Amino acid sequence: MKIHDTSLTFDDMPSLMVLLDSVAFMWFIALVTVSIFSWVAIKLWHLHSLPKYMAKEKGMHQAKLIFWLCMLGLIWKPLWVIAVIAIVTDWDKAQLWFKGTRS
Repeated sequence: MKIHDTSLTFDDMPSLMVLLDSVAFMWFIALVTVSIFSWVAIKLWHLHSLPKYMAKEKGMHQAKLIFWLCMLGLIWKPLWVIAVIAIVTDWDKAQLWFKGTRS
């Protein structure tokens, strides 16, 4: 197979290259990047704090426990999972079950 030579030459830069090579465009890209990372961090923080807010809304007695599990869950994620499990557990039924097995 023979590849043919071309007579086309590229001498000029595209007109868009001036914009892409400017300092203002780099600052724009930096601001957009920081904004996106900040938005993602805020959304992750809201997701991480969801068990705390749900415990307060439900008026659970374990709200402080769930708060501390969420805070320590920033360091060790299984604690956050335990906080989520504590939110969905019906503690009245669990207490009756524990009392029933002791009798």
